Amino acid sequence: MSMSSKRDELKTKLLAQAEATIDRLLSDERLNEQMTLSDIEAVVGRSEADFRQRALAELIAMQQDSPGTCPVCGEALRNKGKRTKRVVTLRGETDVERSYYQCERCRTGYFPPR
Repeated sequence: MSMSSKRDELKTKLLAQAEATIDRLLSDERLNEQMTLSDIEAVVGRSEADFRQRALAELIAMQQDSPGTCPVCGEALRNKGKRTKRVVTLRGETDVERSYYQCERCRTGYFPPR
């Protein structure tokens, strides 16, 4: 798949996720009430965090080409499935799901992208 096709596919996914996030935001029953600025900020903040989580997951998934060989010893890596990891980003903590690889020779574990 070409880089342009990957970007178009990613854009389509992110737009769908943004629309779903906006729909959830607008369906919040508290929006019909008189809300304080703090209440509004909390509702928007949850929506922002939800979209950020989904966007990170999609961007990481796009980077998930098999690394092929162990960065330590050069032996072929074996895909051990997906693992969830909590990471600290510039925008806060979030959970990301990534493929986990392990070297059969030296037993080094590897999560691309680093």
